[in-house]
Amino acid sequence: MSRVVIVTTRWGDPNSESGVVLRLLAGALSSRCQVEVVWLRTEPDQAIAHGPIRTISDSVFRVHEVPAGHCEPEHAALLRTALARAGGPRLPAIAGKRLLELGGGKTRSAASHIASLDPESVVLAGPETWWLPATLRSLMPATRIVSVPLLGGDPIVESAELAPLAGELDGVGVLSHREAQGISQQVKAHKASARPKAPEMLELDVALAVNLPSAESLLVGMSHFGSYVVVITSFGQDSVRPGSAPGHDYLRQVLGPIAIAEVAGKRWSISDRTKQREVPVDASRPNLWKLLRHAQVCLDLRPQGIVGRETLESLLLGTPVVVPELTVAAEHAERSNGGLWYGDYRELAQAGAAIVSNPSLRLALSEQGREWARRTHGDHSRFVEQAVRLTLG
Repeated sequence: MSRVVIVTTRWGDPNSESGVVLRLLAGALSSRCQVEVVWLRTEPDQAIAHGPIRTISDSVFRVHEVPAGHCEPEHAALLRTALARAGGPRLPAIAGKRLLELGGGKTRSAASHIASLDPESVVLAGPETWWLPATLRSLMPATRIVSVPLLGGDPIVESAELAPLAGELDGVGVLSHREAQGISQQVKAHKASARPKAPEMLELDVALAVNLPSAESLLVGMSHFGSYVVVITSFGQDSVRPGSAPGHDYLRQVLGPIAIAEVAGKRWSISDRTKQREVPVDASRPNLWKLLRHAQVCLDLRPQGIVGRETLESLLLGTPVVVPELTVAAEHAERSNGGLWYGDYRELAQAGAAIVSNPSLRLALSEQGREWARRTHGDHSRFVEQAVRLTLG
């Protein structure tokens, strides 16, 4: 059985979209390969940052916790040079912080530990791991090195800073068209790469699942409000900041006589013209599915994560979406014909009103979105094949 090592700084965040994708990828590969995880720990705690390498069990995975202090300082120096290059958007602050944190003391390097595991393939998950390919090649010249950048629709994909890093890879697993186009452009633009050919670009249709029978039941108290739309301003533990939301009175004014159910972190509420109540449920994903399943439309006001998870789940449940433009979620809405997108509140109101006021349009968006989502993101076996092809070639 082939041995695969996944290298990431994000293993410890299983509820974020990055963490979800990582675990789904590791699970998909584990059905065909022996998978081990190298978790680069970048916490500021000195005991963690400069402690010993240790190996733990996490579910079915063997996880090697490699402190940041075990990443040699010359690698961080190379990254500082890359980050200082002029032109193009800059790396997100958190990515830059993580990259620079990887330069620690002169102890055994992370690359040496990865090489000691003797993998046939290494998957670098996240842009903060792209300092590794050149070093790994010097230690393991025959090993396939690929990346899952976990950038989604982030504008950093258009940055020339990624070009020399992407040029060292054998393959890249992308999560959106924007990600694919941006990285392809940077790889082609990088003339100094020693690699004889550009890395293979493969789109990963991450397979998500919703509990359809459970979603059919209404949440407590919702039957008193009739038809409603869902407005999401924040949910879960994603790193993206909460979206700002127009008031319920304004939304009813522009959408028509319909109730507004708002998901704002752990506080869920619903209101119509005469009453407003807290929704007395846990802010769990199964409860979100129930809320989405019976809504007329889902208006998502947040900056989006790397895969647009709630958008995909809404489409799988047959609920049309209205999402921010220039995001992975907007790509899903466009490709599926299952929703609309907006640039400002005026466009948000127009799109939401068009769906709420037109039952034929709403039905068409529902059916088209559900069919596309089931075909592209509901097929686990297809995702397994994509993950194995990317990783093993």
